[in-house]
Amino acid sequence: MEFKYDPVPFIFSKGDPYTKLCVLELAGLADTPLGNSLLLELLKTQNKDGGFPSKIDPNFSGVKETERIAFLLLRCGMSKDGLNLASCMKFLLKNQTEDGGFKENPKLTIPEKIVELSTQKDVTWLTADIVDLLREFGLENTKACQKGIHWLRKAEKFGGGWELFSEGSRLAGEGEELIDPDSSAQITFLMKDLFGEEDPLYKRGIVLYEEHLNQVAKDAETGFCFQKGVKEENDIYHLTHLLGQSFFFGKRSADAGYDLKDERVGKIVKAIIQTQREDGGWRPFWLEESDPLYTGLVLKIFCWIGALQKEKIKVMIAKSISL
Repeated sequence: MEFKYDPVPFIFSKGDPYTKLCVLELAGLADTPLGNSLLLELLKTQNKDGGFPSKIDPNFSGVKETERIAFLLLRCGMSKDGLNLASCMKFLLKNQTEDGGFKENPKLTIPEKIVELSTQKDVTWLTADIVDLLREFGLENTKACQKGIHWLRKAEKFGGGWELFSEGSRLAGEGEELIDPDSSAQITFLMKDLFGEEDPLYKRGIVLYEEHLNQVAKDAETGFCFQKGVKEENDIYHLTHLLGQSFFFGKRSADAGYDLKDERVGKIVKAIIQTQREDGGWRPFWLEESDPLYTGLVLKIFCWIGALQKEKIKVMIAKSISL
């Protein structure tokens, strides 16, 4: 499938070092002069506490930013035992609660509009991310990782699925559960990876995933969705949140058969292409302009589901920038 516009020039003209390096790593081009330069630029931003600056307030380290950058550093070949990654892990583990979940750095003040993070409550998707990071470090059998897995299993809602937080979402009304589709998808496929297809949490989660995927495919055909009863045009978040639930482990859904061979995924891919903007990027609903990070995520998802080959991305990059 062909994009309406080449997204690579937009990513490399507007993206930050993390986003650019993610795309280079995806294409197998991280170990190039440009890739090494971006890696060094990224490492220079690491704080004394081992974390990386939060986008909410760069004066403090963010758990979200640190775990994502740690994944990228690993993918770029940095040593797990080196000072940079060891410091990342030390910072992250300081933000694990007694129950086993992870929350955002309590030094941050999270704006009301950012609904997916909390400094007070354990965050489901963030905990799943860090469980995966611990496993990448070879620490699956440590107390920290096992506590995180145990907490995620306890956090499952009645009938299956997960909310954003341990004690419910602030988007939900009193006494109401609000299952978060992408968090649920991410944790569902993690449970399959950990415990296999017969795991009861996976079985309940995959039923929900099917329901949510059916709805997004329907929205993809109509060109709009309903958010809290309000009709909205499809945006890149809505179209990708089930196919790229985790920035580094979203491929699990494709590996489970939810790839381009699935008719529903094909409909979503067509809608993604239709919503591409003239600058080559895509815009999530909370921004006024196209976002380089989400544009890079589209490239990842298209690779995962078989809509785009890595070699094609290499060619696109070579046409646009000097490595």
